[in-house]
Amino acid sequence: MRQIIHRHEVRPDDAFYADEQPRSGARRVAGAAEILSAAGNGEAFDDAVLIGPADAVEQLVPLLSRLTLIVIDFPKIGEGRGYSQARLLRQRYGFAGELRARGALKRDQLAFLARCGFDSFQLDAGENLQQALTAFDTFSVAYQGGSDSIVQVKRRDSGLSTA
Repeated sequence: MRQIIHRHEVRPDDAFYADEQPRSGARRVAGAAEILSAAGNGEAFDDAVLIGPADAVEQLVPLLSRLTLIVIDFPKIGEGRGYSQARLLRQRYGFAGELRARGALKRDQLAFLARCGFDSFQLDAGENLQQALTAFDTFSVAYQGGSDSIVQVKRRDSGLSTA
């Protein structure tokens, strides 16, 4: 069974995708086009969605209260649009459910993905998830605000005198 990192813990994945065999007790992750089509036709739809780099997260906004899991796909190394999609979902649109990054992802990206709002991660198959957990401790201070709890330089230095 596939393992993921969820909120800084390694655990079994509780989801399956359209190209995989359904598993008992696992939730189905449908593609964005399928979810949007079903919602547009007034049909029931799954509460978990997979979006790709070219998908517009704005289209999902009316459905966010009914979604419990949004998986953002990073199909190749160097694909960065998922970072922006995550920030939009968390900070602009207030998505409070599970936000998962999956695909061509390495341990070195975890801290940055978490800053953008991801709380679960399906890394490249060759990555050691137990070792990857240390990536969350890579940085303790950040220059910009994020969706994580890292202290911002502005707040940390606010009590210092400039004289």
